Amino acid sequence: MEKTELFKNFRNFVTANILPDFSDEQRQKFEIYFDELIEWNKMFNLISFKTENDLIYRHFCDSLYGAKAIKSLTDKTDLKAADLGTGSGMPGIPVKIVIPQIKLTLVESIAKKCKFLENVDKKLGLNMEILNKRAEEIGQNPAYRQKYDIVLSRAVSKFSPNLEISIPLLKVGGYFIVHKTKNSAESKEEGLPSVENALRHLGAKLEKIMPYRLPEQELDYCILIFKKYKDTPQQFPRNAGIPEKKPL
Repeated sequence: MEKTELFKNFRNFVTANILPDFSDEQRQKFEIYFDELIEWNKMFNLISFKTENDLIYRHFCDSLYGAKAIKSLTDKTDLKAADLGTGSGMPGIPVKIVIPQIKLTLVESIAKKCKFLENVDKKLGLNMEILNKRAEEIGQNPAYRQKYDIVLSRAVSKFSPNLEISIPLLKVGGYFIVHKTKNSAESKEEGLPSVENALRHLGAKLEKIMPYRLPEQELDYCILIFKKYKDTPQQFPRNAGIPEKKPL
């Protein structure tokens, strides 16, 4: 499929299913982002995708459901948000493209991925903060701890450690938005039933579940939205490695 047709279909899907006001200017920014991902992915493994359609729907559209979630929670746009373990910039960059007023921090521990993010930031003029650090580290830093309205997370596998590094960054009343497959979210071993203890320790609770389907994808997806209702105890997050070895 030609690129023009590919992005026409992309825009049609987004306006019909995710964001009715998705503009032509925003679509053009996704085209630039798309080209940079394809080019940089030849040099090192930024992101896994099978086809161009897979990149568009499994990654771009999936990320844009994060923006839909934010818009469902608040009319405010001057929010402070962090995307943890962002990798190639998702969901943060798609969210920033469609909600440009958001003050976005991308957190990524791998330096070469940060170089890619800096390149995209410059090309798209997004004015993002890019931190080449681990989330556990910034979670104990007063400059970042409990400073965010929104924390985003996608493709981070283990649920309890993911909550432990994310919730401390939120202000009380802030939201943690995490992308999951429906099966993963419902799993007794690694889904919602497995993190009740972690949520109690961290001071958050499940606010809502947003289910959705993506074109050409066999799995059902959902976004889980958690609201922080009290200060997180100072001992969380624990040092790097401990949340994975000894989940709450």
